[in-house]
Amino acid sequence: YFIDPELNIGVGYPLQSMSNNLSAIDLSNGNILWTKPVDRTRGWDDAYMLTDSILLVSVNGIQALELPTGKSWSYKATTSQKKIGKMIATNAAGILLGVLTGTVMYQTNPDEVTEMVSNMLIDEENTIVLASRDMISRVGNSGEIQWSIPLPEKITSKSSLFLKDSVIYMINRGYAFYNGGFSTVGDPYFAAFNLNDGTQRYLNMIPEKKEFIRNFQVINDVLFLVFENKIVTYSLADGSLLTEKIIGLEKGERLDTFVESGIYALQGDSTFMDLAAAYPEQNLIMTSENRVISLTDSLETLITYDKKDVFKKTIDNGNYKFLTNDEKEFTVCDYSGKALMKFRASPNMFMRNNKLYAFDKDLFWELSLSAFVR
Repeated sequence: YFIDPELNIGVGYPLQSMSNNLSAIDLSNGNILWTKPVDRTRGWDDAYMLTDSILLVSVNGIQALELPTGKSWSYKATTSQKKIGKMIATNAAGILLGVLTGTVMYQTNPDEVTEMVSNMLIDEENTIVLASRDMISRVGNSGEIQWSIPLPEKITSKSSLFLKDSVIYMINRGYAFYNGGFSTVGDPYFAAFNLNDGTQRYLNMIPEKKEFIRNFQVINDVLFLVFENKIVTYSLADGSLLTEKIIGLEKGERLDTFVESGIYALQGDSTFMDLAAAYPEQNLIMTSENRVISLTDSLETLITYDKKDVFKKTIDNGNYKFLTNDEKEFTVCDYSGKALMKFRASPNMFMRNNKLYAFDKDLFWELSLSAFVR
């Protein structure tokens, strides 16, 4: 489901069926504006407003929909793979088991790998670049294919695209989804293409074939890649390896993601500080245990913030911020980071004006913050 508040139009599928018929609804009166088939078998990979009225949906490629009228165009891409051979092998083994035991195991649907696709990269001309399982293409804003370059199908999986100085950079992440569950698929690699004609500048394999790329960031002309226990940097100029650093972690702990705005640290004076805003020159990486490690560009450790001192922002209404590090106890702060109050609640809550609403088991309650905060 998708809602555009400016047009006051929502699009969605019927609740009571698995129909692929997508309808647009005028939210001011409930009238159906149009209905057309848009596949949802494997779900949408992404959705983005290209213009004030055109919605792009990443599903089996790209589907462009003009919300008021339903006019559309599509670009088809291969974003999944059915493992027919594996199904045949499984059934052969099941038949053999039936001969031996009298119990036959038979698989009727093939295993499937899905989400072998990138983000939709939109450039200044409103053209779209998309990488799929076997191709990277640039598509005009009317649906015309400007160029397509084949990708190594056997190793390509889910990927991420970004644009810098008219060069498209592609990070093949080394994972996808197998029968709906996360799975390592393909091999990680890093490639660069010319935006104008698709010419491949390089495609460099990344040695960590049994791992996947958990997260990445770009600083100037250096790409930082995050793996389970190490960070590796590469040159954007030629894709060459620059540095590699194993990070000291606790038992069972893994590196997770670079910290962006919204992660706070509790200070000695009991105030809370947004780490990314306070230290924009540092590389802040969060671990699976919710610790935050601060690194220099040369990957030397500066400081480590312990789990008990790391909080994430869950609600921000312009007056108050809600912070938690366990999804049970919440701290309400003002914009200076000063803690105003604490309370325990379910994470299923939202704010309207200065009132907090929450679902808690069989209860729905309202709390006026202005009555407690001075």
